[in-house]
Amino acid sequence: MEPLSQEFIASCRRESGRIIRGDSMTRIETFVDAAFAFAFTMLVISIDQIPTSPPELFELSKDIPAFVISALTIGAVWLAHSTWSRTFGLQDPITIQLSLGLVILMLVFVYPIKLMAQATVIFITSTLLGFSLFDTGLFENAGWADNTVSGLFVFVALGLMALGSIIIAFYQNSLRFAEELRMTDYERTYCHLVTIAWGVVICTALLSLLVALLASPGTVPRAGFIYSTQAVTIPLAQTFYRAYLQKKLIAGKLPVDRP
Repeated sequence: MEPLSQEFIASCRRESGRIIRGDSMTRIETFVDAAFAFAFTMLVISIDQIPTSPPELFELSKDIPAFVISALTIGAVWLAHSTWSRTFGLQDPITIQLSLGLVILMLVFVYPIKLMAQATVIFITSTLLGFSLFDTGLFENAGWADNTVSGLFVFVALGLMALGSIIIAFYQNSLRFAEELRMTDYERTYCHLVTIAWGVVICTALLSLLVALLASPGTVPRAGFIYSTQAVTIPLAQTFYRAYLQKKLIAGKLPVDRP
């Protein structure tokens, strides 16, 4: 890859401290965005029927919490890829392969993610809180034996670990071209922070997998609760990394413009 010219870098707009090198959408980015849009349509509350009465509408509305959870999960993956693409704008062979892998994994795991969200919501509301406001009758299906519930959480955990690994690979691949992209110290640190965040996602998914395998049948849905800890563990891990950088900065081992 040829180094980007200083003139091009100067012409790029800035956003949150990052240089937006990929402001113009590439064909591969358009393809990935279209795949994510299709994945979102697969999550819609009612894909095969339109409610024709208030009771039908209320029944379908029971699926709203699961839809929100699964949409936020997929949205987080899309946002990580979109931010990477707009910031670095790479189109090397590794980027193309990773993009194809991301699309394939997302389309494979979109339904398992939705099912896991549904199972977790029903378990929380019906089993723990004792009300059936969001009970869609999912567990009344004969296919929801205890061992299959465990298998679902294992399957989803493996998918999230794979998705997290691909997102990390995108950012680490960008670091390979740090000189050619004329990355700032802030952008290098940003890549490391994103890597840490998705590393926490992978570790959380691994912990969920272990809980699903080892928990008693009645408590298997608790494996889904573990993902809520990311609201604390991701910022905490990034804070520790920033503290580590600050210590190196004080020791004079880092450039002064690194955050």
